[in-house]
This record gives sequence, structure tokens and C-alpha cells, in this order.
Amino acid sequence: MTRATIGVVRAFGGAALFVALALLIGRPARAEELVHTVATKASRANLSELLVVPAKKAAKARAWAKAIPLYQALVIARGPGSPEAKQLAMLWTLAGQNERAADAWASYAAATTVEKDREAARVEAARLAAVDDPFADKLSLVPMTAEAKKSFTLGRAAFAKKQYGDALVYFHIGYALAPELPGFLRELGSTYDKLGAPEPKREFYRRYLVQRPFGANADVVRAELAKDQDVLGTLLVSSSLPCTELWVNRQRITGKLPEKGIVVAPGSYKGLCFNPKLEMALFEYATVEPGKPAKMTFHWAIVENQLERPLGRIALENPKAPGVMIDLGITAAAVGVAAPADGRKLKMILKDDSGVRTEERMVQIEPGQRLVVRW
Repeated sequence: MTRATIGVVRAFGGAALFVALALLIGRPARAEELVHTVATKASRANLSELLVVPAKKAAKARAWAKAIPLYQALVIARGPGSPEAKQLAMLWTLAGQNERAADAWASYAAATTVEKDREAARVEAARLAAVDDPFADKLSLVPMTAEAKKSFTLGRAAFAKKQYGDALVYFHIGYALAPELPGFLRELGSTYDKLGAPEPKREFYRRYLVQRPFGANADVVRAELAKDQDVLGTLLVSSSLPCTELWVNRQRITGKLPEKGIVVAPGSYKGLCFNPKLEMALFEYATVEPGKPAKMTFHWAIVENQLERPLGRIALENPKAPGVMIDLGITAAAVGVAAPADGRKLKMILKDDSGVRTEERMVQIEPGQRLVVRW
């Protein structure tokens, strides 16, 4: 990737992450975290003991895609301030997933009672948030289906015995191990009801739908939440040019989106439009409110370098950071660039390879445009 692409991503992606991080460190406990406080008949160590050996084995083998869901499940049982939570944050870090690692360190910092560990975790969270790299390979977690099914069976047995605290922990463990496995959402909803906690049930469903708006269980959750009027909103996603890959809240969209938008839970959504051929990666954000539509629009265009005799390169002003210039590089003749949503002109600087010839222009970059640049 060129410095141009990296510059676009850094300019567009960093600020929102810092805001989210600050909120995460200081936030109150989420509703569904009843799982961390509910009374259980068996000890939490015993409820999650079946995961310890495979988790340590996967971590030792540096099999991050397996180790991480196992440790996520251990944290469900043993708590966000547990040694397992610290280990989970370390695993995300070692896997090179800076954004997820920053989230995990911030969660641990908010929960641990050890002051030394809290401060170190905050420092690490801030460090990782500052070096978010969207070009790092995204880690696809391996569904730990066998362990999840065991947890499901144990949860059903606990539920039948009216041991609802144990059942809640088991079902959450299974959900963390294999979130797309059918059944867990239904059982979690029933268990929250038995515990007299309908609000955590709705909050859990809402958070699932925010995180996985295109997940295998998304339609089931949408139907459940839709029982309450005007609790859902609509997200309309569009792009001025085709995205080779389109991601929303870390989920890749593989099918065609409905023209009227997709029904989603209220919350914050982060989208990524990626076109590797045009060396373009563009982030956009949207906030969905209950009963209202929200737009996520990727405004971008193509700049084609036809500077010849002498050969030259192009620097273009970042539309979201006035005065900041982005070098479009020379590895591709045509590159994708962000277009200003307000239609204003951007500064463009042209330089030949020897540095003798330089031109400064003000150019109009329209969404969907292909701008050919010549001397």
C-alpha cells in the first residue's frame, strides 16, 4: 500500500477510536454484565474449567484464532478484571489486532482492582489506539463449536434444575465460543427472563445486532427487538464508486443491501470501503437512533496520474483535515481519494521527480469523478 492510502486511513480512523476508548475506560457496567455478578451454585472456576487446558494449549501454540475465543469465554465466567482478561488483551496484542487489543486493555483497566495493573493497562490501551493499522490482516476467529456445544448442554441441564445463574454463565460461554451457533440467543433470552431481567435481555440483543448486523442470528434478534415499537432504526449505506470490500462494524457485507436500508439497533456504526486496485481505504461513521434512518455514504473519486515529460507525482489535500497533504504515491497510475462532502475545492501540488518543476492547483473533486491530471 502507498503512503497515500495509509494517510487517508490514519486521518479518518484515529479520532473516533480515541473517543470510544475514553468512553470505554470510564463507562458504567453494561446491562448484560449481569453474567459477571449473578449468583451461581457451582464456582465460576468450575463452570469454566473445561476451557483452561485448550486455552493454554492454543496460546502456547500461538494459534490466536483459537486461543482468543477460548479466553473470551473464560473472561465471561471469571470476570473482566481476572488474570484471564489480562491474558486476552495480551493475545489480541500479539495477534496484531490493535483496535481489539485497545478495547480489551481498556476493559481490563476499568475492571481490575490492582492499581498498578490498571495504570499499565490504560497506557497500553492508549498506545495501541494511536497505532491503529487497518491494513493489518484481520483475524478471523475460529468457532470453537465442540466446546460451545458442551456449554450449551451444561446450560440446558442447569436451566432444567432452575439453576439460572449457572445456566446464564454456560450460555454466555457458549455464545463467546461460537456466536453464530443456533440456540444460544434463544436460551439466553429465556434465562434472563427467569432471572427477572428483561432489560439485560434486550440490551444483549441490541448489542449483538450492533456488533453483528449481518450475522446468522441477526434476523432472529431483529424480530425479537421489533416487538417493542420504534426501538430499531435504519442504516442506509451507499458509495459513489464500487467498493471491492464493504465492512460495517467489522463485518464484511457479502450480499446486496436493500435499497431502503437495513434495520439495525440504535448505536454507532463504523464502515470501511476498500478497493485494493485503486489503493483506497475509506472509513465513514453513522449513528443510528431509534425509529430513525441514518446514512453512511462513502464519497470518493479517482485521481489518475498522467504527468509525463517530466514524470511527476501528486499530493492532495485531505478533505477531512484541511491543510494536511497526502502523497498519492507512484505505485499505481490511478488511486482512490476521498471527496469533500461539502463540494469545496482541494489543494493539489504537482512535483516532477527531480524537484525542478512544481505546480499548485485548486481542484474540484466530485464523488464518482475520474480526474486525469496532466502538466
